[in-house]
Amino acid sequence: MAVYTEVEGEQIQALLGDLDLGRLRTFEGVADGVENTTYFVTTETDQGRVSKWVLTILEVENSQQTAFSAALVDHLCRAGLPVPALARDRDDNAIHCIAGKKALLAHRIVGLHPGSDAQKVSVIHCAAIGEFLGKMHRGSAGFHLQHANPYGLSWAESAMAKLASVLPSGDLTLVREQLSRQRLLREQVSGMPVGAIHADLFRDNTLFNGETLSAVIDFQSACTDWFLLDVAIAVNDWASTGEGEIDTALASALLNAYRQQRPFIEREHQLWQDVLCFAATQFWLSRLWTNQYAHAELTGRCGKDPQQYARILRCRVARVTPLPQ
Repeated sequence: MAVYTEVEGEQIQALLGDLDLGRLRTFEGVADGVENTTYFVTTETDQGRVSKWVLTILEVENSQQTAFSAALVDHLCRAGLPVPALARDRDDNAIHCIAGKKALLAHRIVGLHPGSDAQKVSVIHCAAIGEFLGKMHRGSAGFHLQHANPYGLSWAESAMAKLASVLPSGDLTLVREQLSRQRLLREQVSGMPVGAIHADLFRDNTLFNGETLSAVIDFQSACTDWFLLDVAIAVNDWASTGEGEIDTALASALLNAYRQQRPFIEREHQLWQDVLCFAATQFWLSRLWTNQYAHAELTGRCGKDPQQYARILRCRVARVTPLPQ
């Protein structure tokens, strides 16, 4: 979330009028993040009701992704999960247009990202994330849309080919080994539980009020893939030390809370290490790609540290915490 597209108050007011949300009181750009433009917006109705919103302007046009993400958010809201509801226009559309770009407007939820200076990650935070993911995956049977993982194996192989010239030979060998292993698994393994996943459930995509989960946000990478990949992505972020090792207490809290909602099958136990390794490889490549290409083109400055995920991958190759039985 950042500010790449500047908008005027009149433009936001026009959108608010289409949505019957009253008058614009204030708006401010949000500087954090990488991919999209974000504004905090405050509105007031004629009756004096004040509401706070998050306006996200999508900088990359991907109609299929946006439609899938918006539909998934609606599905999760109807299921009672803590996901900010999207504002809809008179024709029931959740995807809007401002400054010539697609945009989403969602309720702004009060909370902090765990892991910030003000809020250290705890086992209670991790348990809440595990419970959320388990409920989301368990309830995906009622969500029938599908959307291929935009950062899945095919993307990773393409990114590796383009990044080969900037990767040291040892790193390149490690990545190639992981992608070859994942290709073999994807071709030979059947029976893995599949459905809608968040695919980016990092700490900065959650909001907590103390140790209570207020909201899971940013579904712009949501897709259809193995449920276990979603779990692995979360564990690698929520339960990793600075050196990349798994924090056993944090990982156990997340995984045990998850399995209370959706038990792991035997095949998932067998592939856990492989999926953890692929999740780490995926985000290592993603950060390298973003810093080398996409982010530099947008802002001219670096994004998140790719080496964090290089460390995580090396640790996952060496050892993992097994899934709870």
